[in-house]
Amino acid sequence: MNAPETPVTSAQIRKRGLKLLAIGGGLFAANVLLLLWLSSHAHSIHFPIVATSLPLAFALIGTIELITGAPFQRLANSWMQLRGWQRGILGTLIVVASLAIIMCLVTFFVLMFT
Repeated sequence: MNAPETPVTSAQIRKRGLKLLAIGGGLFAANVLLLLWLSSHAHSIHFPIVATSLPLAFALIGTIELITGAPFQRLANSWMQLRGWQRGILGTLIVVASLAIIMCLVTFFVLMFT
């Protein structure tokens, strides 16, 4: 007889998200530092650089779980249940908002350090 599954709480999901963010972010930072070190010592890189970005994907998934408190798969299923035009409009709004935030942050830091 199987024990009934206990639902995963939001706090547990956020904790898992923080763990994914820390591990994925640390591995991605280590990859970037390794690539910078190799390029500064005139080594050529003969492996797919895209594969080194895999830890970044885990860090981004962890960030989404940390912020929302919902499992990434549930959010992905909710996104796929939207109609095509809804995904198009929301996706465009997310990209435009992200670009605006990035430009504001870059402007802030450039003005602060010049």
